[in-house]
Amino acid sequence: MEKKKLASRAAVICYSFGDLASQFVWTFVGSYLTLFYSDVVGLAPAVISAIMLISRIWDAVNDPMMGAICERTRSRWGRFRPWIAFGCPFLVILSVLTFTNPFGGGSKAGIMWAAITYIAASMLYTLVNIPYSSLSGVMTEDAQQRNQINTSRNIGMNLGMVIVNACSAGLALKFSGAGAEVATGHGYMMTAVVYGIIAIPLFLIVFFTSREHVKPMEGSQAKFSIKDTIGNLVKNKYLMIVTLIMLIQMTAFMGRIAVTAFYVIYCLGSFQMIAVIMTIPSVCSIIGSFFVPFFAKKFGKRNVLMFSMIIQAVGLLIMFLAPFDNMKMVIAGDVVFGLFNVGFPMTLSMVADSVDYMELKTGVRTDGTAYATYGLATKIGNAIGASVGVMLLSAFGYVANQQQTPQAMTGINAVVNLIPAILFVIAAICCLLWKLSDKDADDIRAQIKAKQS
Repeated sequence: MEKKKLASRAAVICYSFGDLASQFVWTFVGSYLTLFYSDVVGLAPAVISAIMLISRIWDAVNDPMMGAICERTRSRWGRFRPWIAFGCPFLVILSVLTFTNPFGGGSKAGIMWAAITYIAASMLYTLVNIPYSSLSGVMTEDAQQRNQINTSRNIGMNLGMVIVNACSAGLALKFSGAGAEVATGHGYMMTAVVYGIIAIPLFLIVFFTSREHVKPMEGSQAKFSIKDTIGNLVKNKYLMIVTLIMLIQMTAFMGRIAVTAFYVIYCLGSFQMIAVIMTIPSVCSIIGSFFVPFFAKKFGKRNVLMFSMIIQAVGLLIMFLAPFDNMKMVIAGDVVFGLFNVGFPMTLSMVADSVDYMELKTGVRTDGTAYATYGLATKIGNAIGASVGVMLLSAFGYVANQQQTPQAMTGINAVVNLIPAILFVIAAICCLLWKLSDKDADDIRAQIKAKQS
């Protein structure tokens, strides 16, 4: 048998830096932008929801287009790496601008500024993150090393979340001026500047260390066509299954992140506790991630993903049932939720398997558009969770910068903990639709290699 082309050890480790960089940019936006819009800019919940949903509607067009453009790119650096290198500075600039408010308050100009900067930042995140995600499927021809690469990414993601969640509140308060009890607009903006300065070199390390070993069959990439691109995605049943799982999973996970600060501030009663509550899951997830390759090899990707989401739901139910003054119970649930937050490497590897499946079936390799669909599910989940979450907070009686009523606090608790727990269980049930075993995936890869030789 022809020897498989593998990623170097340095490339596997350094691949994590891309998601580490993404967290400095996008987790900060996802965790604090709704709070910034609501409590600093003064936008109404309906306006915040509209901005996020409009952005996601545009992503439904923009993301597959970007994926198709990436996978048809030809350069001396490959199909995906150049977009990471040349796109990351612009992503950083726009992420900073989302935390600015030059027109003040909820004026029409202020609303337009918020919408334009957020949508532009989201587009640039797509431009960088789709090529980055696609790399994991083309850096190696070995299925087990794909799990290692995506586990490395998961560690980078959670390490980034640890840093962002641990430092953001403190940094924002520090930049807000002496004596500030809550962050100001200047505090949020300067925190985004610091994170952006750190993120750019991390993205560049991925560019310099990675290589693209899996290439499409000669002549398989046709001219760009939206109709054909969407057709190839929809016909790929396994991609549609993993996208459905990710959409539900990310609505629970990323949507929860967007509103967790409200739970900590108004239910637990401390702005400073944001760092603790949001850091614990990421630290625990890093610990759990080291065991993922072993369990994935032993039990299969699907089963690890399904089991992990069920236990995450248990952790969130513990937090939901915990009295607000029982910090031991709150933290216990937070730890359980974090330790089993290990499903993301599995879904990423499952996307790569779905790409191989479709290439064998049609002769067309769609790394870029497949990971664009995955990324779109992530962003739609984030937007749905954030926008619907904010609207639900308002429906339960939440009023910004005020002491909340018992009804409002119960509603905040349900939005942050109970609803995501239910969604994780639904996503776990959807895993039963996935019938492609890891052995099947290896056989498909071998058949593709045989056709190319």
